[in-house]
Parts: sequence; structure tokens; C-alpha cells
Amino acid sequence: MHDVARGQAALRRVTSIAAAGEPPETVFGAVTAEASAWLGGALIALTKYEGEGTESVVVAQTGGHVPLGARLHLTGDGVAARMWRSGRAERIDDYTRIAGPPLATDLGVRAVVAVPVTVDGNLWGALSVSSSLRPLPAGTEDRLALFAEIVAAVVVSAAARESVRALADEQAALLRVAALVARRAGETEIFEAVAVQAASLIYDEPTTLVRYEGGRTFTVLAHHNGPAPVGTKVTVPVGDAGTLDELLRTLKPARLDRYDTVADRSYSNRDYGVGSSVSVPIIVSGRLWGALGTLNEGRRLPTRTEERLGKFAELIASALANVEARGELERFAARQAALRQVAELVARGAALDEVFEAVAREASNVLAKSAANLFRYDGGCATAIATCRSPIPVGFQAAADAEPVGVREMHARQPLRFSAQATGSAAQDRDEVVIAVPVIVEGQLWGELSSTAPRVPSPAGAEHRLAEFAELAAAAIANAENKEKLRASRKRVVATADETRQRLQRDVHDGAQQRLVQTVLTLKLGLEAAARGENTAGLMREALDHAERATVELRDIVHGILPVSLARGGLSAGIDSLVVAATIPVDLDLTPQPLERLPGDVEVTAYFVVAEALTNVVKHAGATRARVTVAGGPDQLMIKVADDGAGGADPRGGTGLTGLLDRVEALNGTLMLTSTAGAGTTIRVTLPLPVPRSQ
Repeated sequence: MHDVARGQAALRRVTSIAAAGEPPETVFGAVTAEASAWLGGALIALTKYEGEGTESVVVAQTGGHVPLGARLHLTGDGVAARMWRSGRAERIDDYTRIAGPPLATDLGVRAVVAVPVTVDGNLWGALSVSSSLRPLPAGTEDRLALFAEIVAAVVVSAAARESVRALADEQAALLRVAALVARRAGETEIFEAVAVQAASLIYDEPTTLVRYEGGRTFTVLAHHNGPAPVGTKVTVPVGDAGTLDELLRTLKPARLDRYDTVADRSYSNRDYGVGSSVSVPIIVSGRLWGALGTLNEGRRLPTRTEERLGKFAELIASALANVEARGELERFAARQAALRQVAELVARGAALDEVFEAVAREASNVLAKSAANLFRYDGGCATAIATCRSPIPVGFQAAADAEPVGVREMHARQPLRFSAQATGSAAQDRDEVVIAVPVIVEGQLWGELSSTAPRVPSPAGAEHRLAEFAELAAAAIANAENKEKLRASRKRVVATADETRQRLQRDVHDGAQQRLVQTVLTLKLGLEAAARGENTAGLMREALDHAERATVELRDIVHGILPVSLARGGLSAGIDSLVVAATIPVDLDLTPQPLERLPGDVEVTAYFVVAEALTNVVKHAGATRARVTVAGGPDQLMIKVADDGAGGADPRGGTGLTGLLDRVEALNGTLMLTSTAGAGTTIRVTLPLPVPRSQ
């Protein structure tokens, strides 16, 4: 019990740090330190897989034996290589018996246990504990897994914040260039700013801006750390395999990560020492005006390089297109400034109401002060949560099949434009058009952002502009929801631990402990009777009876924590024991029969799903019969528990479904409850199974 309390205290300290929004490295350090303390000062390391599983990077550790940032190659049959292949927890009790990595030998490591850190269904890294003396005790995997879940939550939250910060940086860089264009700066100043600002968004890789002169010849206009001086003319040979050759053929962005594969044909590799390159075209009035590119000696360029350079290429094309471009660029600058304002609110974690108001206000501003409305979907209802210059008030609600806000059309999950007359709104009398884009949060349709604008002239690109604000709103919502989920999960972890500790204390005190006290008292009486020469057989039988009853009660308590049948016989045996113990008839359907052994966390979760569901059937449903269906497939396990009871179950009524949902979601599973009054209740749970990695 003392060890459990220490573990729960450690988890509370780490989750408090995570919920406070501390940087990931701070949380990772706390995770390794607290896990080490709980496991008796063991060496703990948190590593991240990189290079498609060819190496792992140390991001946090205790003991200082391996420096932070060290890259460990996945060689031999070490625990990190095993986990990359299996995707699940791994244990090695004696490294001297396997072809492990040299580092394990150098550090004197004998035994290691590692658990996976899984983010969005993908293996992100590993949390491991090592010992130089003896194999690590049973249950170490379960303890580490609790900390691994916290690491995964922190990685998801940090990724969301980083995405918003990157968007804000991008908008700021574009805004700086757009501001130069808007104040009619000279071409040289604008072109140099493009090269510098574009480089700032791709980790300061060298950038070069060139103009196409015809005849496959380009002239360097500006660069940032590029190899060719300004004014250099470069002619691309016919059939060259570089990015400029592909750009000339396709007029689309081109990427080549390894020039050494075409060394005999690539002039760029020979003349400028290029190892990898990306080039994007600058198209003016439908013709190739030039290109913006980046190159280095061979590192793979960032994934979004084409997209980010493309935005600067679009900006240059707009500046060069015609005289009217200046007015457009002024509007572009205003739009970038508006997006940046909202992005900064999201990045600093402003209240959702403040973000929503800013989204509606700035969306209205960039669409020539047209009406803007942000709606949230809730079941069959759409509610206005923020508006600007709109006749629709905040709090206005419309049925999902009504048309004032185009709810039915929005289920297409793509930007839409339609006549105000088709919506049946009052705007039809003013000859206006409704433009609407979906707000998608973690793959689910959360709501919509819409605008009502004059039909003539039609606002070009309005869907794209609204979509940019909708993405910011979605990022803010996802960030807030993830924080709330983390807080709620932390509270449930603490509450569950307290309830479990109190129940165990009560069960032991009221049952087995009292029996053992009676056993001791009876044995004392027997000794006194024996000393007097009396017959003690009756007292011995009574003491034996108390001891046997205490043994049974202790076994029942242990069975409630983790049944022996489940541990020894797997999920089939565990569910059989539940069905046999049920007080109503239960039909059981297992496919295949018997079920194959599954990963331990999957078996335990599936067992408790069935146990909790049958408990609810007996206690609350008033059912006469239940049916348990368990089907195992190559990639998932499906569990269904149905009864013929009264129905109308409510997860908020304290039936244990919230705790089950925590267990299921911890394994990236899903839980669905169907409970219609008078028609019984059905619980469906799907748990993903790890797919064996190809050797």
C-alpha cells in the first residue's frame, strides 16, 4: 500500500507539471526523475525514435551516463530494436545472452524493461529502466506505462502549440515582405527580403531567387547564403535531372533529396556542390517569371519547404503581375496581420471566447467587413457563439435541418458557396451569397465559420480566407480540449487511486483482518486451555475455520485486483470466470474459440470492460439475460455486452463507464453506449491490436 501511494504521488506531481503548461523538456525530466524515485533510484531514459527506426535520441534521463541529445543506433537485438519491431513493451533480463548494442555492455547494463510512447497511433519513442545487477521485478512495465501515457499527452499538446507558433512565424515573415511591397519599396529590397524571410521559415537553409530569361537560362536576383552571386546567369542543360529542369517541364514545385543519384547528369551538383534542393515556380500572367529555391550539401530539406517557399513565390507574383497588385498586396498584408493577431491569441492560450470573438471580427475585416458568424454544432442544433457585423445574435440556435446558416450543406465537410435565397434567410432580399467553411477538430465536424457577402462583385478567394481562420479556431479548440482532458484524467487517476485504497482498506479490515484477529484470540484460548490440561480440539477447529475464511476473503480481494484466471489462462479463461459467477444467464460468443493470447494491457482492459458491464446489468438493468460477444481480428479486438433490461443508462450516473472510457482511450480504443429506455443496453468497445512489424 505504501508503494502504491508513492507511485500515485509521483504521478500527481508529474501531471501537475504537465497541466501547468511547462515546456516538454521540463515534463520529460520530471517523468524520468519521478519514475526513478518510484523504482528505487533505477536508471531511467526517455528516447525518441528517428530515421525510420534506425536510431533513437535521448531526450531525458537519470544518472548522466548518456548525454542528452545522444543518438543511439538500433543495432543487434537490444530492447530498443525489439520494441521498434513489435510496437509493445519489451523486457531483457540478461543482456549477456543476446547480441545487444555495445553501449549496453559499456555501461554494464544487465537487464532492461522498456514501454512504448505512442502518439496518434504511431510509435514516438520509449521509456526504459535498466539494472546492472539483477532482472527488474514483475510489474515494472505497468509502472512505466503510467508515465509513458503522460509523455504522450505532453507530445500531443506541444505539437499543437508548435503548429500554432509556426503559423504565427509564417504569417509574420510574409507580412514583413508584404509591407515592403505595400509601401512601394524597390525591387532589390523586396527580393532580398524574400530570400531572408523565406530562409527563416526553413531553418535558415540557403535560398536563391532567380528570374527566367528564356532559353533555359536563369539570372540570380537575390540570395541568402546561396552559392551563386547576384547577377550570375545559369543555363540548365537539356535532360538535366535537377529541380530547375523538372520545374521547366512541369511548372510545378520540384524536390530532389539526393543529387548523388544523378551525379553524371546534374550540373548543379558539379558546379555548386548541391546535395539536395527544392525549387518553386513564380508564375505571372500564366507564364514562368522565375523561381525561388533552396539547397544544401545533402541534408533532407524540411517537409513543408515547397509549401512555405510557394507562399513567397505567390507574393512575388502578386507584386509583379500588374499595377492592381499593389492594392491586392495591401489587402494581403491586412489579412496576414489579422491571422497573426488570432494566431498569437491561440499560441498564448487565450480564453476560447476571446479567440472566437477575434476569429469572427478579423474574418469580417478581411472580407470587406461582410457579416461573419461562427457556429457550433451540438447534436441536431447549431448555436452562434461569435458574430461580427451580423444580424444573427450570439446564442441564436437553429435546427440542423434548417437553412439560415447552411447547416445541412456544411455536412459535406468542405468550403461551400450558395445563394442566400437557397438558405431561406432574410439576406435573400439583398441579393447576397453565403460562404461557409467547416471547423474540423481532431477529425470531427465541430462547427462552421460563415460569411454573408454581396453577390456582385463576388469575393474571390473568400473560402480560402475563411478556412485560414477556421483552422486557427480549430487549433484553439483542440488545445483547450486536450488540456481539459489532461486535467480530468488527472482527477480521475487520483480519485480512482483513493477509492481503490479505501476499498482495499475497508475490505481487509472488515473481513480478513477480523478473521485473523479471531484466529489469534482462539489460539490463545487454546494455549491457556492446554496449559490447564483441558481438551482444545474445539478451539483448534474454530481457529482453523477463522483462518480458512480469512484465506478465502483475501483470495477474493486479490481476484478483484487481477484475477488468477486472466493472468494464467488469458482473456478466454477470464471471461469464462465472469460468466460463471454472474447471477443471471449469460450467453457467451468467443471468436476464435479459444481466443489467442493478446498483449497484457489489451487483455486486462477487455476483461474489466466485460466485468463492469455485467456488474451494471445485474445491479441496474433489471435484465433477465445478457450476451457477451468477443471477436478477435488481425488488427483489433471487438467486445459487445448486451442485455434485455430497462435501458436508459446514463454514463454520468456513476455506473463506472467513465473509468472504462479512460482505460479504453488509453489504448486508442473506442467505446459506444446504446441504451434506449425499454429496449435494453449495449456497450461496444473496439481495441486496436499492435501490427507485427516486418523484420
